[in-house]
Amino acid sequence: MKPLENENWLDEALTKAVGCEKSQPDFEKWKHNHPEAIEMLTSRARREPAAFVRPLRLRRIIMYKTITKLAAAAVIIIAVLAGIHYFGGSIDLANIAWGEVIRRTAQVDYVHVYWLKSRGDVLFRQFEAWYAHGKLVMRGDKGGMSYDDGWMRQSFDEQGRRTSKEPSFFAEGRTFVEVVTAGLLSDKNEQLSRQVPTNVGDDFLIYEFDPPSDMDDSKWLESIVITVGKNSLLPVQMKIYDKEGHYDLVTFDYEAPEKPPEFFEPPAVEPPNGTGEVVLDGEEVTIDIEGAPGIKQAIVRLHDKYDGPADRFPLDYIRSNRLSPDFCRAVSERVRKDYEKTGGPIFRIEVSFVTDEGYRSATNDIIVSRLNEAGQCGVASESGDLDDWPDGKYRNIRFSPLLKPTDREDLHIVEIRCWLKPKED
Repeated sequence: MKPLENENWLDEALTKAVGCEKSQPDFEKWKHNHPEAIEMLTSRARREPAAFVRPLRLRRIIMYKTITKLAAAAVIIIAVLAGIHYFGGSIDLANIAWGEVIRRTAQVDYVHVYWLKSRGDVLFRQFEAWYAHGKLVMRGDKGGMSYDDGWMRQSFDEQGRRTSKEPSFFAEGRTFVEVVTAGLLSDKNEQLSRQVPTNVGDDFLIYEFDPPSDMDDSKWLESIVITVGKNSLLPVQMKIYDKEGHYDLVTFDYEAPEKPPEFFEPPAVEPPNGTGEVVLDGEEVTIDIEGAPGIKQAIVRLHDKYDGPADRFPLDYIRSNRLSPDFCRAVSERVRKDYEKTGGPIFRIEVSFVTDEGYRSATNDIIVSRLNEAGQCGVASESGDLDDWPDGKYRNIRFSPLLKPTDREDLHIVEIRCWLKPKED
């Protein structure tokens, strides 16, 4: 039977939408007070009668596409989320815990994000990001791009050169909320999940969070303030305040046109500029460089593999003749924390370069690498300055080493991607 052929179709649709029986005393009163909802349901029933065969689902109304598909569920938006009294009860918006916002955000299929860093009156830096169906693309203010497919994250500079290859932001079960807040709000923090709004406005809820005391960021971070839509319970704006009064501003756009699937695919990776074999704790190896104007050779040494218990990680793992002991200990501590979280094995690599003119660069001796991962590094002249080469020419050598295993435990393949970065950058 079609809905309009059944004289009780409206009561049945309302019962499915709001979960209350029509026998309750305020049922008819609510219908009388909300003619716009009744009109919407009637119109929907004429256009799409099949939609009323199955129950309406509250959790599917948080994105504009699903709102379009399930227009009849707007009864819930009107009656429940807006706090309108019905059937003898109402939603207490002041007690909606942050955990419910996290739950709603986890159901988002697509969102466009803007991230602005301001320092006083100066726009210091800006980012843009697109998240869709478990994939994330980010673009920096200079045109560099990062592609995260949920397994691996690859970053490319404005020239299309791959600068890093690392595990996904979403590794170890991290969700969009945790990623988009740069780890400052963990979905696994039960105390944060119970937080309720500090302010309830006409259209928005305001949540405010202090930094966890055990976070390194608590030294500079003052607070995080997140504005949430009252109807959707989705974040629409986030401000990250530092202790000097500056803040980062992040906005969320859920109605932007969705990017096509190919937008989320990274570009083809160019072959490395040089490849060589290195032996663990062996001699340095010279690798010829091709396709990187101004750079002739890379000199690489591999040593200090660690794959032991996290509680025995050596606090002097990073050692350098050119850096202070305090700095080396601080870097070792950061490496230890990362190792404790992600495990090993990890390796320490030393890399330097020879220019086309035969000048040798400084040695970057604090590079920590995991197998099949790569990060962006850099070196200057042997004196440590970018413009203190023997000929006085400016040279900023950027590079990305990637370590691969072989069938021998002590032998590895190292790939070097490198380039000279101009002074204007």
